[in-house]
Amino acid sequence: MNATATSPTRSRPRVPAARGLAWVTWRQHRFALAGVLVVLGGLGLFLLFNGLAIHHAYTSLGLGNCGTLGGPGCRSQLTAFQQDYQGWADHLPQLLMFLPGLIGVFVGAPLVARELESGTFRFAWTQGRSRVQWIITKLVLLALVLTALALAFSALFTWWYGPFDAIASRMSPSGAYETSGLVFAARTLFGFTLGALLGLLIRRTVPAMAATAAAWAAVVWPTLIYLRPLIRQPITTPGAPAKGPASGSGGVPINADVVSNWIQNAAGHHFSFDQLFGQAIAGNGGAIPSPERFSAWLTQHHYSQWVSYRPNDWFWHFQTVEAAGYAILAILLAVATVLLLRRRAV
Repeated sequence: MNATATSPTRSRPRVPAARGLAWVTWRQHRFALAGVLVVLGGLGLFLLFNGLAIHHAYTSLGLGNCGTLGGPGCRSQLTAFQQDYQGWADHLPQLLMFLPGLIGVFVGAPLVARELESGTFRFAWTQGRSRVQWIITKLVLLALVLTALALAFSALFTWWYGPFDAIASRMSPSGAYETSGLVFAARTLFGFTLGALLGLLIRRTVPAMAATAAAWAAVVWPTLIYLRPLIRQPITTPGAPAKGPASGSGGVPINADVVSNWIQNAAGHHFSFDQLFGQAIAGNGGAIPSPERFSAWLTQHHYSQWVSYRPNDWFWHFQTVEAAGYAILAILLAVATVLLLRRRAV
C-alpha cells in the first residue's frame, strides 16, 4: 500500500538541456541537410570517379615528365588529353559555382519563413527557450554543418582540377576559382544567412526563396566584375597572351588569367585586333598571316601588343581576401537576424 502510494509517476525521459535545442534543430532540418548531402555527395562521387580517370590519363600520357607542355615531347599527348577532358574543365566549374546560392535558397530562406508562415514558432517559444536562443542555435549549428560540407566539396574539386593547373588558369572567373579554395564555402555561409534574414523579413517561404536567389546573384555577380579587381591590380606587360601550353611572348604564362589585351601604336593609341588583322591580311596578299608573320607585321608598322593578367600564384591571396569579405557579411546578416527577431512582434 505504501509502495503504491509513494511510488513516483514515471515520466518521459527528458532531453538534457545542453543539447535540447540542438536535437530539435536536427530533427526539424534533417531533411534539408540530407538534401544538401545528397547533392554535394552525388556530385562529389562524380568528381571522384571522373577525377581518377583524369589523373590516370595525365600520368599515363606522361604529361608530368615529358618536358615543357606544348613542346615537341608533349604536344601530341597534351592534344589527346585536352580532347578527352578539357571540356569538363571549361564547363563544369561554371555550373558548380551556383551551388552556394541554391543552398541559401533551399536551406536558409525556409529557416525562419516556414516557422512564421505555419505558426509553429508559437510552440517552439513556449518550451523554456527564448526566441534568441532558438534562432542562435539554428543559425550556428546549420552554418557549421553547411560550411563544413562546402569546404569538403571544395577540397575535392581542387583535387579534381589539379591536372588542369598547368594549362588553365585557377584565377579565371569561368574556371576553378569560384569552386575551389575558400570562396565556395564562404559564399555558402553568406547564402545561408542571407536566406535566413530575408525569410524573417518576408515571412513567406516561396517569396523568401525567390528573393534570396535574386539577392545572392546581385551581390556575387558585381563582386566578380567590379570588386575583385580592387584586391590587386593585374600585371601589365608587352606581349601577346600565350596561345599554347608554354609562356607567351612577354613572359605571359598559359595558365594566367588574362584580364585584357590590346594593340597600340607608338603614340599610345589603342586599336582593335580585328581592324589591324584585316590590314595585315591585305598586306599579305589577301592570305591569312601566321601568328609569327602577324607579329612581324605589327613590329614593322610600329605597333606593339600588350596584355594584363593575373598569375596563378595570386590564387590564395585573392581567395583569402574575398572569403573574409563574404564571412564578415554573413556574420553581419546573422546578427541582424537575431536582433530583428528579438525586437519584432510576431
